[in-house]
Amino acid sequence: MSDTLGYKLERQVDDYIEHELEEEIGLTKKDYGIESYMDEYLKEALKGGAKTLNKTNFGEPDFNITKYDVPVLFENKLYSKYLIKLDAKGRISTTQSAIKKYAVNGALHYARTILKSKMYKSCIIVGVAGDNPDHVVQQVYYVYAVNGKPKRMYEYDNLHFLSTKEAFQDFLNNALLTETEKHQVLVKSQQKLQKKAKLLNKLMNNLNISTEQRVVYVSGMLLAMQKVTDAKTGQYIAGGLTPCDLQGIQSEKQSDSIKIIDQLSDFLNKRGNITQDKQKLMMDSFEGAIHSDLDRDKLIDKDKIVGKMIQTEKASITKQVFTFLYKEIFLQIDADSGSLDIMGSMYSEFLKYALGDGGSLGKVLTPPYITNLMAKAIDVGMNDRVMDLATGSGAFLVSSMKLMIDDANNTYGSNSEKANRKIQQIKKSQLLGVEYDAKMYTLAASNMILRGDGSSQIKKGDTFKEPTKLYTEFNANKLLLNPPFSVNHK
Repeated sequence: MSDTLGYKLERQVDDYIEHELEEEIGLTKKDYGIESYMDEYLKEALKGGAKTLNKTNFGEPDFNITKYDVPVLFENKLYSKYLIKLDAKGRISTTQSAIKKYAVNGALHYARTILKSKMYKSCIIVGVAGDNPDHVVQQVYYVYAVNGKPKRMYEYDNLHFLSTKEAFQDFLNNALLTETEKHQVLVKSQQKLQKKAKLLNKLMNNLNISTEQRVVYVSGMLLAMQKVTDAKTGQYIAGGLTPCDLQGIQSEKQSDSIKIIDQLSDFLNKRGNITQDKQKLMMDSFEGAIHSDLDRDKLIDKDKIVGKMIQTEKASITKQVFTFLYKEIFLQIDADSGSLDIMGSMYSEFLKYALGDGGSLGKVLTPPYITNLMAKAIDVGMNDRVMDLATGSGAFLVSSMKLMIDDANNTYGSNSEKANRKIQQIKKSQLLGVEYDAKMYTLAASNMILRGDGSSQIKKGDTFKEPTKLYTEFNANKLLLNPPFSVNHK
């Protein structure tokens, strides 16, 4: 029998990790934080991540390390049996009970919280559980997507990847997803998005929102949820709207729809890279969809689709749609679904309803799998200049931008200073789209903003009447185009 005394308190496991980080790995107390001691950026990303049922406070991992490009979050538990809890399908359980009781499950909850915040693109988690100093077990995972399966990093459980910048980079190099893994994530995300779009369409149909308004309604609300940042400096200005902000006040100046419109105006204006004429075009479209029917701000019985999402007995149509979008779509859009045409998927789903009712929205959009295939077929890379003269919802540009960004990260190192400079250049000046239809123009600009901007060079106009200078100065070397053959425009 071992003479080693067993642990009685979780704090003893914390002390073990603290000793390991300092004595074995060589970190100092300045290199890591314990519980609420963390930098303000991480604290902001962890808002709403508390492991309580209402999740109103920010989460507090037992340890956090933010000295490298990707944050590392620890969750420690007393007794090795509380290391990890799997569900019936062998996946890390996400039940409230598992998140509170088990180390890996709790750490994964925190990781997904910061990815949902859009402030981080990936995270490393460490689950730790111990019985005594001779029996402490650790598991390390790389978390790359809100919905993706965390990647188990078996060879790094000793935590020595935290010792130097070079060792940490080696970890990241091994953690990067293969093309097959990336494809699996995209397919899964696309399937989930299509299911949510179908359910959202049913909700909007139940609430009598006209088919022709729906996709602009969706894009405007999704933009209103975004954090307001200066597009040129990246500086945080203000948070986005949440369902709690829509309180159903029966006043024209404080109604739910007006709050969304005001937030949209503020969002577009403060970004600093959207011209006044572009802002006016977009706001006209948004107001025509979101604030066109004042009855939608009246309090009514909740539709059963959102019955459990909203705590009050009644809610406005505006809030019901906004809440579904926020919880079922906005929080699920993450970095690894970057080549998904969010607005295009929504539009295509709404188009099915319009055609089924004998109507027509007048556009047939290119499916994402085709836009991805075509962008790869012409070998789009980080130095290309890509043009689409019938932009639609921006699907070709979305797919191209994703390939260009991936190429920059692979060439210069993910999140390196040189890669980030190149990515900003790609978004600002290497993508050009021209769209004649005002509604589709709004969707394309929104879509590119939701995918990390890239909207600066989307023009509202007639491809055949735009000044030749626009095309000669852009000097495209790659062209992706699905002409609107059904449109009779002279």
